[in-house]
Amino acid sequence: MLLRRITEHVKAQNWTAVGLDFVIVVVGVFIGIQVSNWNETRVDRADEEIFLGRLHGDITRVEDSSSRVRTRRIALIDDLRSAVETVFTTQSPRDLTDAECFAIATSHYFNINVLGLPSLVELTNSGRVEIIRDKELSTALVDYQQRSDALAESVLIQTMQINNIVMLNPALLRIAPTFDAALGEFQTLASCDTAAIRQDQTFLNALAENLDAYDAYLRDGLLPWNQQLLEIHRLVDASLEITH
Repeated sequence: MLLRRITEHVKAQNWTAVGLDFVIVVVGVFIGIQVSNWNETRVDRADEEIFLGRLHGDITRVEDSSSRVRTRRIALIDDLRSAVETVFTTQSPRDLTDAECFAIATSHYFNINVLGLPSLVELTNSGRVEIIRDKELSTALVDYQQRSDALAESVLIQTMQINNIVMLNPALLRIAPTFDAALGEFQTLASCDTAAIRQDQTFLNALAENLDAYDAYLRDGLLPWNQQLLEIHRLVDASLEITH
């Protein structure tokens, strides 16, 4: 109808009417585009809120599934360093503490449960990552994936290089299973012959290598991943206005 009216106005050389018709067309197209953009934005905002809610649940599951082991792995390094210093010192020697002996016995443990983030995988596969308005969060999510890959690679590399020190010389380091009722799990109960360890250079060499490998595992794998996990949780909480 509008096109026919414009044609009639052109034939009649009613240029004022032609101009008005043109303005009407332009305004109509502009309004249509704006409405379409507004509707698309509204859908994106709704989908973003749903995604952030699911992402928060995924992050919480990752933290819960690895919390106990993460704490142990990170805390172990202090006792392991202290243990190495103790057995390598010749001045004012002392026996290893139970914590130091336990650190030696578990210095070849690197495994940790790292769950994926299904919500992020789904969003990436759908090509809709741009709905995340917080650029700091979207960058942090990419960094998290990279740090997760680095952690997996670190575990693989260090596991191939580590010494299973409890099997090296059972006379120097004995272990036994014990059930921890509070945690509901079995734990390793270790006992060390400190004086004999100081005299066994093979054992000392293996222990020094384990300390180096464990330090690399924390520095290049576990600690960066753990820090990034906490940072993502902080950013998602801020977006959802959640206070823990």
